[in-house]
Amino acid sequence: MHSYESLKEDHATKIGQTIDSPILVFDYFELSEVFAALLVMLIFGVIFYSWGLMFMSLGIVLGVIPQVRRKNVKGIFFHWPYRKFQMSLPGLINPKGPKKYSD
Repeated sequence: MHSYESLKEDHATKIGQTIDSPILVFDYFELSEVFAALLVMLIFGVIFYSWGLMFMSLGIVLGVIPQVRRKNVKGIFFHWPYRKFQMSLPGLINPKGPKKYSD
């Protein structure tokens, strides 16, 4: 049997146990955006068979949302509605009480 220890020491890259950055597809789309695009294709392309709505939704999911996400701080789609519409939804995300965790 061959020993690959020397190759591992020379050419391997050590990685941590946690992922600190999002998983990217084609170095541009996050994994959640790809799954959202697949869901759009399933709903509008297969179930309803509406090509116009499918391409419009794909343009939003794969074109607009990544640009908004890159130009704003992390959590823009989660925190913006809370501030804009003065939402107060008690629960795990924003527990009722004196502290607001979403704003």
